[in-house]
Amino acid sequence: MSDTLPAPPTADPVAAKTDRLATIKAEASKLKTEASTKARSAAEEGKTRAAETLGSVSNVTREAADKLKGTQAEPLANIINSAADSVESFAQRMREKTVDDIIDDTREMVRRSPVLVIAAAAAAGFIISRFFKASRNDDAEA
Repeated sequence: MSDTLPAPPTADPVAAKTDRLATIKAEASKLKTEASTKARSAAEEGKTRAAETLGSVSNVTREAADKLKGTQAEPLANIINSAADSVESFAQRMREKTVDDIIDDTREMVRRSPVLVIAAAAAAGFIISRFFKASRNDDAEA
């Protein structure tokens, strides 16, 4: 008889790796769901704020156009009112659509006219960079 005890059975390393992988996948799935929920919530909040801002822009534009009525600039007031109507219409569509609808519409627009989208993105980037540059200059002068 031997004085040594038999070695305890070793855990299957393949099974251990599989369990760790399953745990990692479950955690990743949970994080993905949480991130998706937070992103959707933020997008919905941003959509609401954008629609409110566009509505405000439309109202201010109409007020400016009303001040021009009865003057020589009345034809310009009509054009400004038309622009305000377009902005308000866009704001209303934003209020009515879900974030998924807006994403689908954007994808469709990119698919139909990618050059227009690239040009609009470039213009927006230029305007934003000018805005930040002007803001920096204002801060430096203050």
